[in-house]
Amino acid sequence: MQAIEFVSKAHDGVVDLPVECQGWNGKKVRVILSEAENGVAKRKALFKAATISTRGYRFNRDAANER
Repeated sequence: MQAIEFVSKAHDGVVDLPVECQGWNGKKVRVILSEAENGVAKRKALFKAATISTRGYRFNRDAANER
């Protein structure tokens, strides 16, 4: 299954396809609607940055390469 994402404005029960998606005209499609904030779809951050203190850590190459 191929999936694309774009931002469009719904009007009179119709969602217009962008020019680069016109090849989808006449095809059966699955549609999931999500309201965009401020006219632009925003993605939710998957994770936040983590900090790790490495003070006092000694890297042991032989231990790291053991299998």
